[in-house]
Amino acid sequence: MSVVFNHGIRHEICDRNPIRLVRQSAKRKAVPVILSASEVQRPIAALDVRERTLVLLAFGTGLRMSELFGLKWHDIDFQKNEISVVRSIVFQVVGPCKMEASQKPVPLDSRLAEALKVWRDHTK
Repeated sequence: MSVVFNHGIRHEICDRNPIRLVRQSAKRKAVPVILSASEVQRPIAALDVRERTLVLLAFGTGLRMSELFGLKWHDIDFQKNEISVVRSIVFQVVGPCKMEASQKPVPLDSRLAEALKVWRDHTK
């Protein structure tokens, strides 16, 4: 909100930034719940192959949603066990990644590689 008001000041839409005075605590309000391996595996095992693969890909790589949406099969090098992140999709528009550092190859775990191969066998 502060950035929006600063933009408004620059373009003379407003004369001050009321958000400047807002204070927000960075302190957690609740203790995070830490799941055990079995607590994570149970719901993942219940998913269909497409959804399970997407969940494993998201958690196994840490990619942003836009980067996950932009992946193509030829971006995955099963020989080198890495994924090349070269594009992202935001609001159905294909473009470059958000950060230059995002374009570095991402390591591909062997179990994730197997899950991707199973999904590839289900797709055209």
